[in-house]
Amino acid sequence: MEIQQLKGFQAVAKYKNFTIAAQKTQRTQPTISLQIKALEDELGVKLFERLGPKKVTLTVEGQILQELTAPVLQDFSNIITKFNEARGIYTTSSVRIATHSSVMIYLLPTIVKKFKSEYPSCHLTIYNRSQQEILSMLDSGEADFGITSMASVPPQFDYKVVSRFSRILIATKDHPIAGKATIQLEDIAQYPLVLPTPESNTRKIIDRSFAEKGLQYDLAMEVVGRTAIKTYVGMNLGISIINEYYVTDEDKRKL
Repeated sequence: MEIQQLKGFQAVAKYKNFTIAAQKTQRTQPTISLQIKALEDELGVKLFERLGPKKVTLTVEGQILQELTAPVLQDFSNIITKFNEARGIYTTSSVRIATHSSVMIYLLPTIVKKFKSEYPSCHLTIYNRSQQEILSMLDSGEADFGITSMASVPPQFDYKVVSRFSRILIATKDHPIAGKATIQLEDIAQYPLVLPTPESNTRKIIDRSFAEKGLQYDLAMEVVGRTAIKTYVGMNLGISIINEYYVTDEDKRKL
């Protein structure tokens, strides 16, 4: 049983497709198939069942092997990472991140500060891009990582959830809705809204939520940028719904 065989096995288990697993591990499909066959011959069991021409699923034995080997591969990966760090390879490399301006302003500063303190020689480049541009840069190799909404990630990309945030209602402290103990969508529909443009994920969620309830909202303004949204809400031109991490301590004193 070899590490590369286990990597191939874990990839097929994750993507449930030999072709995609081969692409993700930078191997050919026949190589992946041979790795799985070698494991099955060594263990004397069948690891996958076919659900169709392209899709497979783990057998009971396959599930057991997946659970047993996942931590082994993680430990192996950690050894390589720690070894390279000790040799100074990582600290002299570069990292390119594509994300949205709002993430750059509200989410990344603390993370970047910690990263630079640990890896001062690593050259860090952060691009301000739209959702589609982020995915395009990842696809072309122009960026190493992208940070965007999980809802916008196509199936061909690997992703890891790094943060979860709730969307919250913001209004001035003297706004009528601010005094309510509980707020329903029907309450929000009674007041003008300051919203991001239709292509943003937040706007799509808001539109879908209102549509599901059979409600319409009064659109006071469409604004690009969360700082601008908070500014106009602070001027009492409407209320809004935004991600909670956009709200700073200064905002909390005003809104």
